[in-house]
Amino acid sequence: MEKEISWKAFEYEFTPRSANWFWTVWILSFSIFFTAYLLANILFGILVLIIAFSISIFASRRPDLIIITLTPKKIIIGKKEIDLENFESFNLSKKNIILKSIKKFSPYTIIPLGAEVDREEIKEYLLEQLIQEDLQEPLGFNLF
Repeated sequence: MEKEISWKAFEYEFTPRSANWFWTVWILSFSIFFTAYLLANILFGILVLIIAFSISIFASRRPDLIIITLTPKKIIIGKKEIDLENFESFNLSKKNIILKSIKKFSPYTIIPLGAEVDREEIKEYLLEQLIQEDLQEPLGFNLF
């Protein structure tokens, strides 16, 4: 196929967090910080507070709407272009395209599917370049 397939999707699925969730994160963080202080490991305590701050910021951030374009040689996600030569196989899950990379340190690339996209068309398009394999999303993908 020589044509391109484009769709819009959010970067990730947003899960609203309640105030209790944030209270829990900060109470646990300050408890660990206080314990680290008592054990004379203040650097670890500061690291825990920085991590709690980062988690809080990321959990409250709304995802951006991005444009994803599938071309015969590349996948363009927003402004980032990725060659299909970097992947060996793919799978379509309910909400995502899972691409298995040739690289060992970043084994999977997960691309969100939009609501208006034709899954069969994408499957046929990717089968011209890659093989389909039964891939599962990594366990840590949906932790937060």
